[in-house]
Formats: sequence, structure tokens, C-alpha cells
Amino acid sequence: MKKTTITPNRFITYIRSWWAKSAYLLVILFFLFSCEEDLNFLGFSNQQRFKVYYAEIPVESSVLWMDSLSTASFSSTTTETSRLLFGKYIDPIFGSIEARTFAQFRPATFPVLSALAQYDSVLLQLRYDFYSYGTSGETNQTISIYEITEVLNFNNSYFFNSPVTISNNPLATADLRVNAGYFKEEIANTSSDSVLTAKFKLANTFGQRLFDAIDREDTLFTNATYFTQRFKGLAIVPQQSDKVVGINNFDPNTALTLYYHEEDVVKSVTFSLANLIAFTQINSNRSGSELDGLNTFYSDFTGSNNRHIQNGTSIVTKLDFSKFYEYMDTIPRIIINSAEFSLNDVGSSTEFAVPQNLSMAMLRMNNRYRTVSSRQDSIDITPVAGSIVVFNGSVLAANDAGGLFALPYSSDDRTYLGYPTIFFQRLFNVKESKYPYWALTPVNPPAGKAVNRTVFPKDNIKLKIYYTRPLLNENP
Repeated sequence: MKKTTITPNRFITYIRSWWAKSAYLLVILFFLFSCEEDLNFLGFSNQQRFKVYYAEIPVESSVLWMDSLSTASFSSTTTETSRLLFGKYIDPIFGSIEARTFAQFRPATFPVLSALAQYDSVLLQLRYDFYSYGTSGETNQTISIYEITEVLNFNNSYFFNSPVTISNNPLATADLRVNAGYFKEEIANTSSDSVLTAKFKLANTFGQRLFDAIDREDTLFTNATYFTQRFKGLAIVPQQSDKVVGINNFDPNTALTLYYHEEDVVKSVTFSLANLIAFTQINSNRSGSELDGLNTFYSDFTGSNNRHIQNGTSIVTKLDFSKFYEYMDTIPRIIINSAEFSLNDVGSSTEFAVPQNLSMAMLRMNNRYRTVSSRQDSIDITPVAGSIVVFNGSVLAANDAGGLFALPYSSDDRTYLGYPTIFFQRLFNVKESKYPYWALTPVNPPAGKAVNRTVFPKDNIKLKIYYTRPLLNENP
């Protein structure tokens, strides 16, 4: 690791160059270099002289394949992305990726059928949310719809690797044209009202069964629990495809619609895919790829000189900050003026865009995510309170304002760069209770709702610490 002595003047120049990002550091300097200010509250005497240092600390790392990544789309709240995925493509680094959607449906309306009512057809319509990943340009996707043959239960959890049985024969197969460039433009336009849907005319045998079940006086039709035991759901399965696309199951344009007529009047019954069990199964085949051998959950993989992260397949990069603790154990008292954490030379392309933001999730010694589900869990993380946030039970690093720490990506520099200064100051302050292991995980797009990935050289994980310490009794 590198250690360089920096004069106060040089350090002030550095601070000014980062004023927009680190204005609060000037306050620290005011305290440090003002002889009138009492520094006792920092643990220093105001009679002490100070020197500013810089250290580049090695960060050991590995790749982990994590279990139990939820891909469910149960809620339409603003804090959760309502997205299901289907399609497949081949990634030269991560192997082949296939996404399948499994979704229940139930009646949204309860019509009264007359004796003259006759079945006509049934149509599945899925509204794209304009997420697309894979081959650029406009290409053809062949997608099939199957009936689910096992009951999905709300008492169970469904993850990216949850198995579900489906029928042998498809209810429909359709060719869909997907223009990746158009999707990219539309997803970036948050005010757009564009509506683009995929349509499938399902088999009449299935439609007739559904029509025969319509009875507003029968709880087998009106009760969602009973109905989904009878009609277990639909699976959206790619056949020939070079992209993964997203749909919104909460959008009113995503629905199953049954058409019938009474004499000359055409009528319909709508079935919704919202507020039921709906999730994406994401399968990967890494044989022959750079990640060939990453086959066991929670086992450190170091078979490559690169490090990897992928949203939908639950691949993360593990960080080991043990060298930070080793270095700081030699220093009794410091003030960390700036902590700079970066990932450089990040691989990205039009087809394989990187996550725009990463976060750091705390890991246990056994490589599982540290969660807060008991009183003891809360006690275990008490020393680092103030430098972490707890979200959905997971323990994540906090930024200097107390919110979620996000490591943003710059396409100009091909770099992730962030300044978790207070986070590392807190780790130093409570270094008797060490928390060395963290996982780099995607924030945007969120894990489980996309298949974005990133890859970077393991030697390009950089932790730089600028800190101040007293000169008194120091051995130069």
C-alpha cells in the first residue's frame, strides 16, 4: 500500500478541487488549522500539530453467486419496479441468459351471461415497459405461451431460480419485432405515453374452458384463491430470441381478454395479472464462459482476473476490507478527510449496458447477506449505526447524508466512483468490532428486475484514504 506525506497547503488545494462533492471537508480543515478552536471533542489536544496523509489500501475481492434473489412483481408502489422479463441472448462473458415470466391471472369483471352467450376467442396482451437488453437493432423474437400446471402459493417465496412446471404444448406462439433503439429512447423518456404491446391469440380449447367457468354466483370464479387453483397461470417462454424485454403486469394494457357474443353484440371479460403471484425465472449457462466454474452458491470464485456483477442471475462482487483494518490498527486516532472508492476500466457496450449505480451490502462470515430479522441481529450491527441503512431487512452502506450509498457509473471515464467518507470513518471508530465483508450489488436497475451486468479488472478496485493525524509523539 502507498503512503505519502501531504502538506496542509497541498491538501487544501485538493479539497478545493472537489468543493462540489466535499464542501463539508472545509469545515474539518477549519477546526484542524485554527489555533483558536478547541479540538478536544475530536479526541485531540488543541496544542497538537497535525499532518495530512494519503493511503491507497488494497481491497481483496472475489465473485459470489447468491441464492434467494426475488424477481417478484407483487406491488405497484413507487418504491418497487413493477417488471417481468422474458427473452434470451448470449453474453460473451456471462454465457447464455434466458428469462421466463410466470404469472397468475384472475377475473377483473364478473359479467352475467345469458343463455345465448357464445365463446369467440381469448387474447393475451402484454404492455412493454421498454426495458431491453441484448442485441442492438430491430430483430425478431419468437415467444410461446404455456399454461402453468402447478398451483402457485402466496405462502411460498419465488426467486430467480424457482422451478415451475408447465404444459407440454403451447397455448400460442407469436413472432414479435423488437427495436432495441426505439426501446432505449422510450425508456429514457419518462413523460412518454407510448403504448406498445405484444399480443398472443391463445388456443380455443383453453378459451372455451375459461368461458365455461364464468359464473358470478360461483366462488370458484369470483374467489381469487379458488380461481387460481383451477386456472394456475401462464408462462411466457422464449423460443428464438436475442433480447430480454420487460413488461409491466400492473399496467391496464397488460391483460387477458376473453371475447364472446350474445346475438349480434360482441362482449368481453377481462382477466388481470396484477396483485397476484408473478415473477421472472432467469436461467444462465456459463459453460465455456469466463465464469465457468461459478456453480455453487456462496462460494468465493477467483478463477478470473476480472470481477463480475449481474442483476438477474444474482452474481455479486465480494469486497474484503481487512487491509483497511490492518492499516488503521497501526493508527490510534485519525480524522478521515476523504475516502474515495472506485472501480476503473469497466467493460460496457451498447448491447450489454452496466448498472448505473451499485451499493454495498454487508455480508456475514459465511458469505450470506447480513439481515435484521431478530433482536440479536440489531445488536450485532449497533456499533455501525449511522453508517448503514436497513432496507427490506438487508444491511446496506449509507452515504454521508445518511441515505443509501450509491456508487454511480460514468460512461465518459468508464468508472464507478463514490466518496463514502463517513462510512469509513465509522468503521475506524469502531474497529474493535470489525465488519470487513461487503458485496457490491446493483441498485439501478434493481437486482431481480433486469439483467444488466458489469465486469472490471480485480486490480482496478481502488480505496484511497486522505486523513489527518497528530504529529505529537509520532515517529516519522
